[in-house]
Amino acid sequence: MDNEIREFYNEYGIREWNRLEEDIYSRINFILHMDFIKEHLHEGMKILDAGCGAGRYSIEFANMGCKVTLFDISDEQLRIAQKKINEQNVNHNIEGIFQGDIKDLSSFENESFDMIICYGAPLSYIIDDRECVISEFYRVLKHKGVLALSVNNKWGILKMLLGNQNLDFFSNPEYWLLNKVMETGDLLKHEKITHPPRHFFEGEELQKLLTDGDFKNITLGGSPCFSCGNAQSIEEICKDKKALETIIDIELKTYTKRTMVDNGEFLLAKGIKE
Repeated sequence: MDNEIREFYNEYGIREWNRLEEDIYSRINFILHMDFIKEHLHEGMKILDAGCGAGRYSIEFANMGCKVTLFDISDEQLRIAQKKINEQNVNHNIEGIFQGDIKDLSSFENESFDMIICYGAPLSYIIDDRECVISEFYRVLKHKGVLALSVNNKWGILKMLLGNQNLDFFSNPEYWLLNKVMETGDLLKHEKITHPPRHFFEGEELQKLLTDGDFKNITLGGSPCFSCGNAQSIEEICKDKKALETIIDIELKTYTKRTMVDNGEFLLAKGIKE
């Protein structure tokens, strides 16, 4: 188990639960992640929430009548998830809570789940052996099962930094290893970044990873896509209810267009095990 990632999210604590509701931009992100899989969700299906964090998606699925298994590297995040599950009274739809690394799903038998959700970019923390993770996902999915995941987006993160008017980043590209990140997608150890090393994906790269893992009917998305890099503007504009409805409508109409997906803060991908 990667102790650096575990310790980071143990320290991150309740902020992971709050992350998807702290502002309008974050709520748009949640809406798009849910819209991406809504056609596949149905009551009674078995879902593995791999990298579940504090359980926000798990609880959403449980409230819909799905049978959910939670899996995360952080014991603190799982503690928060259990607390939230108790508060929202959905224990009857929770089939298990497991601590572990997504590179090793040996706790689960072959073809155990109808769907695997890997949201919030757990796969971005896998610098090597990403193929191993996809293979494990494939193994524990049932025939016709769905894998849906989100990862950090290489170009979206640059849009975020531009929108945040991060002068230091753009005026010191060598210090921030900008060329290396653009070339390889890897952001390794850096003295000013508390996050563990991460990989930032491009759409074609993510699609190839799933295709090479024998997943079919792959769909990509970007989230938030139209809004990426404009969190402050979105917060101000969307104080008007009609403006918020308009922006969400634009997001829903554009976030899975192939010409748009690399613009998102997150890259979404889903595929079917045939």
